[in-house]
Amino acid sequence: MRPFQNGTDNEYDLSPEGTTAFEALGVDIEATRRLRRRLACACLDWSERRPHVGGALGAAVLRIALKRKWVVPDLDSRALDVTTLGRRKMLTRFGFHV
Repeated sequence: MRPFQNGTDNEYDLSPEGTTAFEALGVDIEATRRLRRRLACACLDWSERRPHVGGALGAAVLRIALKRKWVVPDLDSRALDVTTLGRRKMLTRFGFHV
């Protein structure tokens, strides 16, 4: 499955399969598209120097992961800790280990 299709420059849009997958996760794609920020873009984490999905879609996924306790904030930094539940869910839903 290819969740993203190339947009312009640094922006991405969702493929039909990506739209279905993110909606199944609980993201309201139409409401997310109406927000003032870009839907999705490549974003390089300043501390880890690793890319992640930025924009409104990345923020929506973060809210879901926090609400479902897949990740919890580290009390001493801006970092997130992936929970045991989060590791299981990311493996079964997305096919990758964290």
